[in-house]
Amino acid sequence: YTIEGNEIHEVGVGPVHAGIIEPGHFRFLCNGENVFHLEIQLGYQHRGVESLFLSYKHPLQRILLAENIAGDTTIGHSTACAALLESLAGKEVSEQLKIERAIALEMERIAIHIGDTAALCTDVAYQFGQVVNEALRTIIINTMLHWCGNRFGKGLIRPYGSYCPVNEDVKNTILNNLADVEKRYKNITDKIFSLPSVLARFEQTGKVTYNQASLIGAVGIAARSSGLKRDLRCSHPIINKKIYSHQLVIIENGDVWARAMLRKLEVEQSINIVRELLKHIDYSNNIIKPDYKHNFKASSFAVSITEGWRGEICHTAITDENGEICHYKIKDPSFHNWFALALSVREQEISDFPLCNKSFNLSYCGNDL
Repeated sequence: YTIEGNEIHEVGVGPVHAGIIEPGHFRFLCNGENVFHLEIQLGYQHRGVESLFLSYKHPLQRILLAENIAGDTTIGHSTACAALLESLAGKEVSEQLKIERAIALEMERIAIHIGDTAALCTDVAYQFGQVVNEALRTIIINTMLHWCGNRFGKGLIRPYGSYCPVNEDVKNTILNNLADVEKRYKNITDKIFSLPSVLARFEQTGKVTYNQASLIGAVGIAARSSGLKRDLRCSHPIINKKIYSHQLVIIENGDVWARAMLRKLEVEQSINIVRELLKHIDYSNNIIKPDYKHNFKASSFAVSITEGWRGEICHTAITDENGEICHYKIKDPSFHNWFALALSVREQEISDFPLCNKSFNLSYCGNDL
């Protein structure tokens, strides 16, 4: 894509990034500091994730693979994968297991949203907000460590059952840590969203309109911060609505402020969701351990969708006449939202790109499948 003009110049960022970020090239077409258009070209390391789902035959191998599709969405992708394998096997799991998976999804949402709040503070040079939120995120992921032995939730989600059911000790640890985080997170976000220096960077920066979000099929934070009513916890909940019925949190501004504020509101909501769901767990009823001796139905097609912290996750699979998976496809929410980032920087200063980028926090891994 090109724009003609004597004063138009290009700025290239990437394709190699620092640390462990995967390859991506960002090509800005600018007039001075003003961005006319951003062209995003994501690179690939040919991880072959989807093909590995075919070569790995054991359900445990497949769920381990799902945990590593995107490092920041262990619970989201493994939950989608587990539900898919259970569907292909015609296996209905208990409501209690579904509740525990919903709790894990909300804990992951809380951890990442708080971490993103820290990252946004970093990009506007508010160091106090950064370090406080980083410390609070650590409390949440350490809670996951206490629950299942891994800070990111690896080993927690397994098809057909669980090795790490919630017991009284885990429940009390979750409740105590959430109470601590809730109070401290409210205090720091009250400061963040009242500081003129922060608001000056957040407000009216990186705006994506309702119409734009709708046309590109935005999901998750990118959708709900632009007024789009899109959340699988409402339309396709994994637990019975009689136990919990989700209420949408919507903001219409569509700017960095909206995406930051939505994270704050969703953290507060998710904490209350976890508290409510813990009330419905029967601690005297042990969840069965995973039994992997299940055959898949032949010539079948299954779709599994889960609302991860970033948005809707979709796993699909097809079995052949022998009941073997012959096709596996994954759709990470980032797939929908990368163009929202490109739209958000139009008519913005190029120096605002890091802030806009962080406000979406999209995954390269989610496209490199």
